[in-house]
Amino acid sequence: MLRPALVLGLDGATFAVLRPLAEAGRLPNLARLLAEGAFAPLASTTPAMTFPAWTSFWTGLAPGRHGLFDFTQKVPGAYALRFANAADRDGTSLARRVCDAGGSALVLGLPATFPPEPVRGLLVSGWDAPVSAGSDASRASDPALYRAIEARVGPWMTPDLDEGAHGEGWHDAAIDSLLTRIARKTKFALEALAQLRARGDAPDLACVVFSESDTVCHHYWRDHDAHSPRHEPAASAKRRGAVAAVYEALDAACGELRRAFGESAACFVLSDHGAGGAAREVVHLGRRLAECGLLARKRGSALDSAARFARDVAVRALPPRARERVFRQLRGAAARVESAARFAGVDWARSVAFSEDVNTQPGVWINLAGREAEGCVAPGDYERVRDDVMAALRDWKLPDSSARVVARAARREEIYQGPHTDRAPDVVVELAQHEGYGLALVPTPWAEGAGPSVRRLESHELAGGKGRGMNGVHTTHGIWIQAGASEARGALAPASIVDTAPTILRAMELSFDALDGHALGRARAYSAAEEALVAEQLRKLGYLE
Repeated sequence: MLRPALVLGLDGATFAVLRPLAEAGRLPNLARLLAEGAFAPLASTTPAMTFPAWTSFWTGLAPGRHGLFDFTQKVPGAYALRFANAADRDGTSLARRVCDAGGSALVLGLPATFPPEPVRGLLVSGWDAPVSAGSDASRASDPALYRAIEARVGPWMTPDLDEGAHGEGWHDAAIDSLLTRIARKTKFALEALAQLRARGDAPDLACVVFSESDTVCHHYWRDHDAHSPRHEPAASAKRRGAVAAVYEALDAACGELRRAFGESAACFVLSDHGAGGAAREVVHLGRRLAECGLLARKRGSALDSAARFARDVAVRALPPRARERVFRQLRGAAARVESAARFAGVDWARSVAFSEDVNTQPGVWINLAGREAEGCVAPGDYERVRDDVMAALRDWKLPDSSARVVARAARREEIYQGPHTDRAPDVVVELAQHEGYGLALVPTPWAEGAGPSVRRLESHELAGGKGRGMNGVHTTHGIWIQAGASEARGALAPASIVDTAPTILRAMELSFDALDGHALGRARAYSAAEEALVAEQLRKLGYLE
């Protein structure tokens, strides 16, 4: 018989926030878990981003083996990308292992799980599901059960917060939206648990993921942290307390869910990565390649600027419902426009290297002949050019400083192992911190001429937004807390998020063998309309510009 386990995912949660609040008595439920069990920092994936990290938790595999490195994936042999989803993933999920052992699972809000795999119980995909109006039955493994829960307590999510729309008063209003979302998700989870029990499918594994801890740190770290180089002393008390308020609401949610699930069960609390403050400087990887003679632009080209403008008009000019109707009529426009925004204007005959220029997967591709559509680097020169790229990145310094922009530039095979390593850029880049704050990589503004590869933000730009990054960034270590069952209390804390699935399965008295992982088995690329909706969601979250 399976031993039950409750997994509470707090996206982007960090001990830097959690422990001081717990010690001050403001997080009683999490403080109790800390006191009862074991806890430790949890290393994320490289990069420390949502899709690869949560997928490593879900499968027990590193990105080179499960295959998801980012929200998007470069198309082999083309200067183009597509939007990735769970159909691109290898590996057996935690829910599948539990169900194959005769158990039941309740999974809510886990990113990178669309399309939802069939489970005994209920799986509702995370925010990356292609639904512009929050969530609906199409993102659920059991649409009828989802509708029954929704009829009682409302949907899992509603589109009440556009993170790309920073108008006057946005930050004050957004705090209330985040707290409302946590309350709504908690009610949905409690109702789902009750309905599953009523029909005889009490979940052996319950996994509920909240994204609000990530969102609040992205947008309010500078208000929370008085030492942040982006700090605004005049911020309202409400804004200064936003991070703490969200953590307190999540603490209450964790307490409710643990009591409802059963306090004798194993309980695990984790995050996919940590959070911290952004430096005042933003960096342009494409510009660095250009100033080092590794990437060339077509003279007078404004294709990428035009593409970005067209993309922005398409996704921002209409209200959500009207936007969804338009998207349903599109035919592949989202990926084509996003590809043009990243790659248009490059002179491929004179470029030996190029980048997608995105913070979610900092890296450089070699323009390799025989692999890329207009590759100009002979296979025999591949390693020499990679060395040139890595040297250029290692020598990249902040202006008027000896501080490095890049903490590490490495060959992809030095970071990843497995059958999907070739999906990663040829050179993997990890940005450095400046005086304890993370540098943000933002797309190069080619239309503005030959600007610098590092730019110090003006005072009016410090809140973040398009071209400025967010004022809170991801860090390499999240949180891990285990309590409840004696096996959970006594087990060694996993060092990496890749090791969390085996730890949870052992507490449930199930074995884990990475070699028995298999593909999801339901090849299901996004449709054109779905792809456009996912792009809109990523822009709302600030991950795409």
